[in-house]
This record gives sequence, C-alpha cells and structure tokens, in this order.
Amino acid sequence: MPRGCFKIVLITLFVVSVGMFNLYAETEKKYNSEDYFRNFEEFVKVIKEIQDKYVVAEVELKEILKNAYRGILSGLDNYSQFIDSDNLEELKIETEGQFDGLGIEVIIQNGILTVLTPIVDSPAFRAGILIGDRIIKINGESTKNITIREAIKMLRGKTNTEVTITVVHEGESEPKDITIKRDKIHVMSIRGARIVDNESKIGYIAVTNFQENTVADMDLAIEGLRKEGMESLILDLRFNPGGLLSVAVDMVDRFVKKGIIVSTKGRHKSQDHEYKAHRSDTYPHFPLILLVNNGSASASEIVAGAVKDHKRGLLLGTKTYGKGSVQSLIPIVARNSALKLTTARYYTPSGAQIDNTGIEPDIKVDLTKEEVQELYSYLSRINAKDIRIDNGQENSGNMKSDYVDAQLKRAIEILKGIRIYGQISGGV
Repeated sequence: MPRGCFKIVLITLFVVSVGMFNLYAETEKKYNSEDYFRNFEEFVKVIKEIQDKYVVAEVELKEILKNAYRGILSGLDNYSQFIDSDNLEELKIETEGQFDGLGIEVIIQNGILTVLTPIVDSPAFRAGILIGDRIIKINGESTKNITIREAIKMLRGKTNTEVTITVVHEGESEPKDITIKRDKIHVMSIRGARIVDNESKIGYIAVTNFQENTVADMDLAIEGLRKEGMESLILDLRFNPGGLLSVAVDMVDRFVKKGIIVSTKGRHKSQDHEYKAHRSDTYPHFPLILLVNNGSASASEIVAGAVKDHKRGLLLGTKTYGKGSVQSLIPIVARNSALKLTTARYYTPSGAQIDNTGIEPDIKVDLTKEEVQELYSYLSRINAKDIRIDNGQENSGNMKSDYVDAQLKRAIEILKGIRIYGQISGGV
C-alpha cells in the first residue's frame, strides 16, 4: 500500500473512532450518525487531496493537523488557541514572569493583530507602542491571517536582537515602522509601592499583571506601607492586561471579607463556579481607590468589578477593556500540546457580564490621546520607587518634572477629602 494511502487509512480510523465513541453518544439526540460521518468524510478527503496534489512534496500529516487545529481554534474567538509543544513551554514561562522579547500583549481583533497593552518600562513601551496599535507587518511580512502563537514566535527572540514592526496607531491611517531591540523581560507584578502623600498617609501600588507571586508581593508591599503609617491606598491597574484568574480572586479576597468575588458560567455545569471571599487574611478596612483605563483587562476587571459591586472602593479613570471570558488550558498529552479554549464567561458579583463592554469607573477622568502618550513616556523614564508628589507635581529626587498624572492626582484629592470628612464627622 502506498505511504499516503496508509496514512489516510490511519487518520480515517482515528476520526471514526473519535466520532463513534466520544461525540456520537453525547449528541445523539441532536444529530444523526450520517451527518457526522459525512462531515468526517469531507475532512479526510481534504487531507487526501492535500497530500496527493499539493505542489510541494508530500506534506506531513502532523503538520496538516497542526494547522487545522490552529484554524479551528482561531475561528472561535480572539482568545482560543492551539498551542504546540514549543509554545506550551513559552506559555509556562510567561506565567513565571520572565522571557526574551518586546513586552507586549497581543490579540487578534477583527482579524487584525492588535496590541492589548505594552508592559510598562518594556522595550515596546519605551519605543512608543500604544494600546490598540494594529500590527500590520513584522520584519516586512504581512500579519494578515496570522495566529497569536505565530505572531509571538516572530516577535520574540534573543536579547539584543532587533525586530521591525509596522503599526497603525488607533485613530490614524498612516503606518509607521518601529524598530525595537529585544531584551530580557522581567514582568514585575508589583511596582512603585510608596507613600504619595505624607500628610494624609496615602499609599500607592501599581499592579502590572497577575502572575503566580503577585498576591504575595502585594502582601509585602502593603505590610511595608502600613509600617510607614499608610491610612488609605491607591491601587493602580492601568495598562494591566490580566493573567491568572485564581490570582485575581486571591487579590480581591484581601480587600473583601465575604460574598461572591466572581462567578463563571459555561456550556456545562462543571464550568459553573462561584468564588467567594473569606475573612482570614483580609486587610484592615482602609479607604481604597482603583485606577483603571482601557488597558485594564481580564483579571484586572475581575478585581475592579468585585471592588465596585461590593462598594469596597472607588474606580477612577476610564472604562476598562471588556474581556469577560475564561480560557482553560486543556492538555493534549499524546502530542505534548494543549488547547487554550474559552470555556466560560465570568460575571461580577452583581451578575454583570462585561465581555466587549467593559466596566465604567465611578469617577471618570478622561485623558486625551496626547496625555496618554505622555503618561506612557513618563512611566517609562521615571523610577517609580523614587517618585514623590508635592502639591500635585511629581519629582524623582531633585529632578523636577512638568508632567502631572491627572488621574493619580484626582485620586489623592479624593482620599484627602475622605480623611478630612472622617475627622470632622468623627470617623468610623
């Protein structure tokens, strides 16, 4: 038997077995077996035609299937992906917080490779890559029909190597080439912990993403600020693209004593969960403001939604991104690969589903496009640990700056007002 035919026989047996034993029994009431066999037959015929007639030498079956899986997953939504063995290892590295690359979070939006957010102080951040940038080329190659994992593979590389990406900034029509030197990306989940107003003892912490050690790092930061006399806190979630659901739940649990933090609902009952707060390890009830913007996504929105619904604090800034879906990593052991599959949507404690809508802040403080770019630039060139705020102006040591973070300044003013009101009314 010719090699190609033998492969077709194997794949036919495989597909029929899967259809017979895993799918048919589950959907027997909806579909009849002829529908399934007809569709499987078409799939096998496509593979056979590719192997028999494609202009290049016979394409390996595993490559055909890998590409098929990628297409199937990318056709579902912006976040589902097929992850092969190489990229699976990279995904594990990402959650640990260190890799070689540019420092941007990307998604496929309306078929276009789009920047969700750059990591603060990363090479991409310093080069002027913005939220919502459409990446139309990488090193001169079109990104049309590219998958997320393919894009990540092209964008990443060894430290000190360069990549040129062609972007179209949001609201503009002219593309721009930006050459960026790759670097070791250390994703520090907590940065900039400090007292930003000595008189009112207002603390500030920026959370850049949600990885395995984020809550432990936040505990240490809070402990240090409380030793300095912190009486209220500003938690900065701007430009935070999210991360691990469990970490977001644990973070909310530090601020909320009881009640639902977030619930998830999927196609099957097994995907429905309620995550609840516990009294143990909860911080003291100090005044709290969360800074958010359109770069605050996913896990950031879980925290923002829970704090808002439980009236534990105020949200200040602009509307969040609107990613309200949960992706599960489903291992495919035989191929050492996995499916990153959207299996549920999450709901805030009040039952709101924020996918594609986002969360509105309690106090809206808009920034112009130019002001957002200034904020990017400012955060990238100033060491956040050394920043002090004096009369609304920030400086690092003796270095003066004309830039004022309007959203941070407004949050400080509000917390000052809360403190004064508490003193006048006797406090609680």
